[in-house]
Amino acid sequence: MGVPMVKTCCYCGSLHIGTLIIGYFYSFWALLELAAYSLLVTLAPLSENGVVSIHKYVLYIVAAVVNGIQFLFSVLLVVAAYKKLSYLTLPWTILTGILTALVFMISLTGLSLILQDTGELLEIETAVIAVHFARACISVYCIIVVHSRHKQIMLEKDEERFLNSGRVYKPIKTSEDNN
Repeated sequence: MGVPMVKTCCYCGSLHIGTLIIGYFYSFWALLELAAYSLLVTLAPLSENGVVSIHKYVLYIVAAVVNGIQFLFSVLLVVAAYKKLSYLTLPWTILTGILTALVFMISLTGLSLILQDTGELLEIETAVIAVHFARACISVYCIIVVHSRHKQIMLEKDEERFLNSGRVYKPIKTSEDNN
C-alpha cells in the first residue's frame, strides 16, 4: 500500500503551485519557530533563582535543531519545485512524515491523559492538543501533495527520456563513404 495520489492541490491549483506554496509556508513557519526556540534557549532556561534548568535547555535546543533542519529541507523543497528535481522532495517528505507521526502520537497521548484526569477541566491543554492534531492532519495532506508532485516529476522525466530514446539512426560519414 502506498501514499495516496492527488491530481491537484486543494482541488483548484496545480501540484507545482501547491508544492511551492507548501515549501514557502513551511520555510516561513520553521524560521519563526527557529527564532522562537533560539530566544527560549537564551532566555527561558533560567528559573526564578537564576539557576539554569538543564531539561528546558536541552528541550529548546533539540526543538531549535529540528526546526533548523525543517527550514533547510523546506528550502530544498522550494528549489526542487522550481528546478523540477524529484529527489530533492524526498528529504522534506521523510522529515515531515516523521515529525507528523510524532505529533500524532503526542496529541493522542495528551488527549488520553486529559481524558483520564478526573475533576479538572483543562481548556488550555485541550486547545493546544486540538491545534497540534489539526496541524498534523494538514501536514498529512501536504505530504500527499508533495509526494504526488514527486511522482509527477518522475513521470514527466520518464516520458521525456522515452521520447528521446527513439531517435533515428544517422550513420557517421567515413572516408570509405566518399569513394
